[in-house]
Amino acid sequence: MVLEVHVSQEFPSEKSTYAVAQADETATLAQRKTFDTSVIILFELYTTVISTTGAVAATEAVPDYGLSRQASLVGFTLMYQLGQAVGGFLIPPFSELFGRRLPYLISCAAFCIFSLLTGVVHSPAAVYIGRFVAGIASAVPSVVIAGSVEDLFNTKRRVWIIVLWNAGTTVGLCFGPIYAAYISEAVGWRWIFYSAAIVTAVLFVALFGVKESRPSILLGGIIRQIRRETTIQELAWHNPDEARDWRALVRISVVRPGKILLTEPLVIMVALISASSWGMIYLFTESLTVVYLSLGFTKTQASLPFLAIAVGVLFTFLPRLWDMKVVRDRQRKKVPIQPEDKIIGFAFAAPVQAVGLAWFAWTIPPAVGGVHWMVPTASLVLVGFAVNETAHTLSGYLADSYLLYSASAFSGLALVRAVASGLMPLVAHEMYAGLDANVAGSVLAALAAAFCVTPWLLFRFSKRLRQKSPFARFSLETHYRTNVEN
Repeated sequence: MVLEVHVSQEFPSEKSTYAVAQADETATLAQRKTFDTSVIILFELYTTVISTTGAVAATEAVPDYGLSRQASLVGFTLMYQLGQAVGGFLIPPFSELFGRRLPYLISCAAFCIFSLLTGVVHSPAAVYIGRFVAGIASAVPSVVIAGSVEDLFNTKRRVWIIVLWNAGTTVGLCFGPIYAAYISEAVGWRWIFYSAAIVTAVLFVALFGVKESRPSILLGGIIRQIRRETTIQELAWHNPDEARDWRALVRISVVRPGKILLTEPLVIMVALISASSWGMIYLFTESLTVVYLSLGFTKTQASLPFLAIAVGVLFTFLPRLWDMKVVRDRQRKKVPIQPEDKIIGFAFAAPVQAVGLAWFAWTIPPAVGGVHWMVPTASLVLVGFAVNETAHTLSGYLADSYLLYSASAFSGLALVRAVASGLMPLVAHEMYAGLDANVAGSVLAALAAAFCVTPWLLFRFSKRLRQKSPFARFSLETHYRTNVEN
């Protein structure tokens, strides 16, 4: 005989009521995380799109301001990247001290105001100042978003969100020239920055709905509320990231990243490789237009080959499947995962980038004629894959090598990468003006080929260099003492 117990829907059990309440709370939390993550990623992606609009704007603005081509490129491209370099160095400690939400709001407002300034004020000085401050503001989502994702998600989900974010960032770079070309053709170059002000104004309103996620800030708020509402005044909390004075803040945010960048061979090598690869997209913002105009494209059509680079980014999900296999094998054998495991993808990306650049260099005019435009464009798929894969794998390698000091290592990496990205359009202008497109492309391919040896150098000497590094060694020792992962 089976005894069935039916709980009246009119008077639900205490357990079922709790289960429903818990399910509702979980659903609400998931919705909150989805909203917050979506807004901050949209903010990051849009500022990334605007970062590569500079070359198009510089070309269109030359007649308005009477500047030389180089001076215009400095204002619209280099100043923005210098701002990003400065922001990448100064912003991270403020995020740890004051939380995530406030830096997002301030930076979004600043980006909106100074983008509007760039478009409205008819002065080269406004361009230089506006782009520089907008660059500083754009560094905030770039450096803070990783902390927000870490606050909101566990390790399993965080890995894939970071992969999607990195891929989206590279795709955003590819859409910048297209965005700028079509807007400037339709309504003038100033609307690149008017539209940037409008979009970030909308994002600013949306950011008011984003909740603070920094644990130490949330805990501090709870304790302050308890103090106000009760007689308990002895409660206190410690923010481990708090700097006691401005000297400590400068030491943490400037001196330590600078020391790591200048004295750590691994960081120096990774920064140079990553900057050279990442800067390729910024170099193409100047050079691809020249090449495709020579093939008979219009200005707007000449921006569309960037879509091929974006397609290449999609293929970076394939190496992640290999990474998952490596992790499973290590776990099955109970062997710890090494930082060098993260650079397997780079070992594939380095030769792929060299092949892609050589392919492009020798399938375009003036040396090669009569080749269909799809032939050189197909090579850009390889370049897109290689650029994104290099950025992703080397960032993961630095994170695993420096652990406790990874933020400082990333600050140095971001500085070098931003400066290189700002200089690349200027270099492209000189190379393609002084050399023909085939020779200039061959120089880039040769440089990429020289970097093909670096993955094997890292495989062979990386562990030895990490053991000699005081920063990497201390980080690893601390990680083993405090590690709670299975």
